[in-house]
Amino acid sequence: MTATAPRTGDATASRWNLGLGETISRAELHQRYGGRIHPRISPSRASQNVFLFTTNVSLFDAPAALFDGWTGEHVHFTGEGGTAGTDQVLTHGNKSVLLHHSEGRTLRLFHQRPDSRDVTYLGHLHLDRDRPYVWADAPSDPRRPLEVARRLVFRLRPVLSPPSGFLPTTPPATWTPQIRTDSSPALLPDPSAAQRVAANLLASYSRYLRAAHATDLVHYRVRPAGTLTEVSTHHDPSRNELVAVRPTLARTVIWAALGELQDVTRFMDQRPDHALLLPTAPDHDLAELLHHARAAAIWPVDRHGFARTQPPNRDEHH
Repeated sequence: MTATAPRTGDATASRWNLGLGETISRAELHQRYGGRIHPRISPSRASQNVFLFTTNVSLFDAPAALFDGWTGEHVHFTGEGGTAGTDQVLTHGNKSVLLHHSEGRTLRLFHQRPDSRDVTYLGHLHLDRDRPYVWADAPSDPRRPLEVARRLVFRLRPVLSPPSGFLPTTPPATWTPQIRTDSSPALLPDPSAAQRVAANLLASYSRYLRAAHATDLVHYRVRPAGTLTEVSTHHDPSRNELVAVRPTLARTVIWAALGELQDVTRFMDQRPDHALLLPTAPDHDLAELLHHARAAAIWPVDRHGFARTQPPNRDEHH
């Protein structure tokens, strides 16, 4: 005989009898305590619970779980929604997490394996009251990595103990450091063709600077305070110039690069000049755009040499 889901106020639904580390089928969990079987965030009408489900898989398999993890103090749990390329918002399941305390609900975290219908109970959590969430930038669809939107990342505290087996993750920065690194960022596993082009272009330009100007690019990682999103940048100390590398001259890509340079400049001790390292020379229109934005273009002219345009002087008026 098939059991029915408990009704609101049912004594069975109000009693929590799952222990830490206990595994149960997701269907049975919702049959006992209510909630929907598919969402990542599942508020229950049959019990005072909000169920959170995470899975430790790759970005391609589960972009929703990209920022999930244990910081050593907080559980980070990525919100839901925004799958159409829009920002996530504090509605529906996200709202139920944000308001769980005022609504008298308990947040309960589960790990769900991607190849199984079973879930493992990781514990009872509550939202950090000082900073309940932060924002992070990420693609909503890994097949369209340039379509980036904002993701909610809730900051949750375990009531009893840290969740066993939860992957470690990075907490938001408390201040904005300029972290100098000895080399450019390594390529991720299985890089795209565009990522390879950019990496090769950067390596060639670095060799050129060493040979022709006896200088090295300095690589920095910058993460603004209160954020999870980190920006890598490259600085030529001989020119005091920030260099953004792009594998294409597509206009939207150039716009993004110019914005990135403006963003990172805020965190440099001395205001640097700007340059874009490109695979080929810019056409007349793009050269005018870069001139207007006070940025130089740099591109290879042969296996060992690079050419560049010059930005206007800082005191030049348009």
